[in-house]
Amino acid sequence: MPYPEPRIQCSNPKCAASNTLFASICGECKTPIVRHYLWSNKKVVSALQQQQLINQRYLVLGSQIFLDTKPHQPPITPEEVPPEIVPYLQLFSCYPHVPQIYGLLDGTDAWLLDYGTVPSRITGELDYPQQLIPRLQDLWSSATAFKQLNWLWQIAHLWTPLASKAVVSTLLNPDLLRINGQVVQILQLQADEDQQPSFKDLGNLWLEWSKQAHSSIRDLLKHLATHLQQGSISQASQIITVLDQALNKCSQLKQHSYQIYALSDAGPNRNNNEDAAYPIANGSDTVVALSNSLAIVCDGVGGHDGGEIASQETIKYLQSKISRLSIEHPNSNAEEIFSKLTEYINGSNDIISQRNDSEQRQERRRMGTTLVMALASLHQVYLAHIGDSRIYWITANSCHQVTIDDDLASREVRLGYAVYRDSLQYPSAGALIQALGMRDSTALHPNLQRYMIEDDCIFLLCTDGLSDFDRVEQQWRHKVLPVLEGKQDLASAVKELISVGNEKNGHDNVTVALVYCQVKPQAGVSDVLVRWSDIKLNLDSSMMSAYYLEDDTEITTKPSTISDLPDTKIPQPVIGETVIVKSKPKWLKPLIALLVISTIIGSFAYYYLQKRVDKKDNNQPARLERRDTEIERN
Repeated sequence: MPYPEPRIQCSNPKCAASNTLFASICGECKTPIVRHYLWSNKKVVSALQQQQLINQRYLVLGSQIFLDTKPHQPPITPEEVPPEIVPYLQLFSCYPHVPQIYGLLDGTDAWLLDYGTVPSRITGELDYPQQLIPRLQDLWSSATAFKQLNWLWQIAHLWTPLASKAVVSTLLNPDLLRINGQVVQILQLQADEDQQPSFKDLGNLWLEWSKQAHSSIRDLLKHLATHLQQGSISQASQIITVLDQALNKCSQLKQHSYQIYALSDAGPNRNNNEDAAYPIANGSDTVVALSNSLAIVCDGVGGHDGGEIASQETIKYLQSKISRLSIEHPNSNAEEIFSKLTEYINGSNDIISQRNDSEQRQERRRMGTTLVMALASLHQVYLAHIGDSRIYWITANSCHQVTIDDDLASREVRLGYAVYRDSLQYPSAGALIQALGMRDSTALHPNLQRYMIEDDCIFLLCTDGLSDFDRVEQQWRHKVLPVLEGKQDLASAVKELISVGNEKNGHDNVTVALVYCQVKPQAGVSDVLVRWSDIKLNLDSSMMSAYYLEDDTEITTKPSTISDLPDTKIPQPVIGETVIVKSKPKWLKPLIALLVISTIIGSFAYYYLQKRVDKKDNNQPARLERRDTEIERN
């Protein structure tokens, strides 16, 4: 009996019309079709099941490759997450490098993993139907020196967080390392054996790769791998220091320029605009290419009096400070830049917070704002965010959300309690856990990242007036990709995205900024040879700086490309997350009861023990209460 031809439902929950598998736009509501190509962490289907539906939903495309044909429906997730899946949740901040858990394949013990976009055509055909995402090792020998260094640089940044969750073996398995756009993406996590892998093991792998490395960096990578094998390089920060220096030299082959265009609109249903952006277009569509650029988008927290003041004051302060920050030198220290950005963000926070205090604003009357910011210079882009405004990284064949919302849903995932798609169903899932201006900067933890730019790409910064209901995922191919293809100018793309936010959502203000990164060959430069001896000239002092950044107990947060996760048995937030209210540990009530019964101990002993309980309660992370941590939004 032949099976009926599989079809895919529209991702718009208000439509959910059935469409052919190769449709690019829904035939009913005209919403672009969003396809979720998934990988199962275990092989659970046979070759005979190809092109058949599993659970009346997942189309089998390969032994471990599936297409969700009902993307508007929440996937199945059990109440208890098995231990082998918890690392994915706790490494949530490492997305898109580490895939997100999508759901359970019903009737099996296989979990489906989501990578955002994967290389495919607009009509759905996969570019890599057997692999889903191409293997790094398959692309290695033909890659430029800059790309090879960038891939190793990303792997080095992943070492510490993966090691903290006992899955760093993943980085030693070439089959699990994939390239999606300009991002090193892990296919699935591999648990460590009894003995945790070392940098010696990493050196062994990289030494093999060095044999097929670009000729201009082959000697460098051979020496780097040897130092890893010998133990003379023993920290991830040292590897990053070496690769940063090499990337700086290789970047001389290319000319990087940046164009920015930003607009903000109140929307069809709001009388005032609490959003703000920099640089705002003043009636001109002219965009000038610069070697460095700054873009900022803020969303005044809805329901809080003065949100528009908070967003405008934040942009005014940050722009004035960052405009004086010198980052154009190729050897600019990334940690120093991170430190300055953190200082400026904290400063803008305190200005708003102090104004709230001076005007005696309490609770819902306190003004606040979200923040997303991109600072582009030479071959790298620095990103910062607080709240639920977002940044997307768009290349010729990928669109990745590179920020994680500071909301209750994301926090539940980071703590290892829930799968993201399931946590979105919680009451108040979108309530913010931090925003600029709501409290003193000592309780604020900016999320900072840094990316290397290999080829032309666009960073899209926006408020939730656009990003809600997956509008960016639906529209990036139609509204942003034409800019990269030379078919549309930047200003028109921003205006069309504003229209999408107003017409498809319409419930909030909409603000969009596009940062267009262009990479061209540098005139008069044919090749740059990167020697180990050149790098080592600058290495000793840089390594010493990195050492103190890691070990100095006075430093409570260390900005990096990927937030470090603490090595602890108790799930807790990544460094950089605000913990506002904690629930009491499970043993507290029995202990209090015991103390009451044991009144013969005396008031002094009771007082002493209670102080110890309070101290532990303050220091021990536990599941967090939702009700009192919410920052309400309209």
